[in-house]
Amino acid sequence: NNSMAGVNSMLSTARLMLSDSSDDYADLGEVVSVCEARCQSMSKFITAFADVVKIPEASLKPTDLNSLIESWRVMLESLCGRHGIKIEFRLEAQPIPVMTDTVLMEQVIINIVKNSAESIGSSGLITVATSASPATLTVTDNGPGIDPEAAKKLFSPFFSTKVNGHGIGLLFVSEVLHKHSCKFSLATGQDGLTRFSISFPDHKSAVLAFRK
Repeated sequence: NNSMAGVNSMLSTARLMLSDSSDDYADLGEVVSVCEARCQSMSKFITAFADVVKIPEASLKPTDLNSLIESWRVMLESLCGRHGIKIEFRLEAQPIPVMTDTVLMEQVIINIVKNSAESIGSSGLITVATSASPATLTVTDNGPGIDPEAAKKLFSPFFSTKVNGHGIGLLFVSEVLHKHSCKFSLATGQDGLTRFSISFPDHKSAVLAFRK
């Protein structure tokens, strides 16, 4: 990334020098501008990739899944509200004990809801729901859906359906959920709704912590 920063700096200087020269170098200036933009994009990619590589080990602690989601409610509503998207919460009445790293899991949910919002675009609906036995969290959206072929590659490194996407978000989500020993899936059902479903493992220590 330091090398990219150096190259980008030199390209920026070259672009400024060319802009002050005659029109004979106008085409060359455009080429330099394109190279500069690609360097900036690569730098962002490298930074994002480094964040994924540095994912810490999950520090699992007993948590009520419903209470955890409630603590994120305002943040998620704000995330969706800016796109004119409605978000609904359908949580089980009783506590759902799970073992989780709340910091890492928060980033997972932000990524999932953000992806749903971007898929919808505007004026859609996202539903966050929980269920017990097994402890499950499901994020559903009424966006355009996912192509079956693309669905097979969604968690592959660097694969993205977005024009300017790097495939980092879902890679991060996948890594964190694996650290939690969760089972998860992302697909569009026959009803046209797209669901990201996360099933948490049955941890007796989490259940015992809530019984005390």
